[in-house]
Amino acid sequence: MVRFPKPRHPFQPNKVEEKTAMQRTVVPALLLLGVAPLAAARQPAPRILGLHLGMSYVQAHSRLSEIGQFKSEDEGQQVWILSHDQRYQYAIVGFDRGRRVRYITVLARPEGKPVSYSDVGDLANATRSGGPGNLRYTWKAHDQIGGFEYLVIAKGKNLRYLDRFAVKRLGVENKTEDRD
Repeated sequence: MVRFPKPRHPFQPNKVEEKTAMQRTVVPALLLLGVAPLAAARQPAPRILGLHLGMSYVQAHSRLSEIGQFKSEDEGQQVWILSHDQRYQYAIVGFDRGRRVRYITVLARPEGKPVSYSDVGDLANATRSGGPGNLRYTWKAHDQIGGFEYLVIAKGKNLRYLDRFAVKRLGVENKTEDRD
């Protein structure tokens, strides 16, 4: 006895078509679910303009000399005028007792290219305080490579664009904290 396949309705997919359709739906969904935690975990970097927290004084000075000109030094921090950056006008760098970068703050150019708060990090992961005229986003993060915790702070008067941006190592004393 010879069996013939059942005739199928023209709009009914066969098994191969069903499997392919399922793969087109399920595979991207799984990829999206796998990437979502990575995107959500994105934290602001412990660096600004090629300067990073924990960098030695000599390395920091070398980098600062490339991007700006020394202006002044007071109580363990240096102010540099940035030469060619379209976004930031000044960099302020503080050092700890071991002469390593403890914090970096950059001040936006008044007429420069604006930097939005979201360029710094995911705003959903930040603590927001203040309001119009005095807005502040703060992230607390952990550097896996350096093994330290740090804060990232973006402040501004504008609701979209920051005026200053800083990264600061936590649990480190600056050079002058032992003075009377």
